[in-house]
Amino acid sequence: MNALFPIFLRLRNRRALVVGGGAIATIRVKQLLAAQAAITVIAPHATAEIKKLAANGSLQLLRRQFERTDVDRSYFVVIGATNKPSVQQALAEEAERHGLLCNVVDQPALCNFYTPAVIGRGNLKIAICTQGQSPAFSGRLRQALEEAIPDSAGEFTNLLGDLRQKLKETIPGNLKRQRELLLEFIERAASE
Repeated sequence: MNALFPIFLRLRNRRALVVGGGAIATIRVKQLLAAQAAITVIAPHATAEIKKLAANGSLQLLRRQFERTDVDRSYFVVIGATNKPSVQQALAEEAERHGLLCNVVDQPALCNFYTPAVIGRGNLKIAICTQGQSPAFSGRLRQALEEAIPDSAGEFTNLLGDLRQKLKETIPGNLKRQRELLLEFIERAASE
């Protein structure tokens, strides 16, 4: 079993390559746009949504077949979202050769990272990962947790961030005491 290191990446202005232009590619493009990545999509055919995003300058769309030389070190992350196994394999091989982060949809063995199901409430992010084994199960767990976590959890996260900063200023250097006070605040808020 793979030992994974959980991480959230800052992709703002980092180059991302998406190979494929269908429904799954559109989902990945939207996720990358939300992370403010600079996206290039390579696909002979693309959904209306990808075409619209290209037309308004949100991404670059190259309407052609993928070539191995498309993958280079200028990209930070590459996503394979085609229904062609040979293209997916070639993309993964080139990403590995260049040392890039690579996710190939529905091919866990070709990935060096997986895209989790994510719950977002402002700055609070909760990720669920099955190591590529069952995206449907991840999605179902996400739905259950979304129903259980109130929208106000994001605001509470911001409040805790402000409180943490004030404690750092008020009790500089005493991390243990800062943590104790934050946990006490959290416990009191949870019990109300």
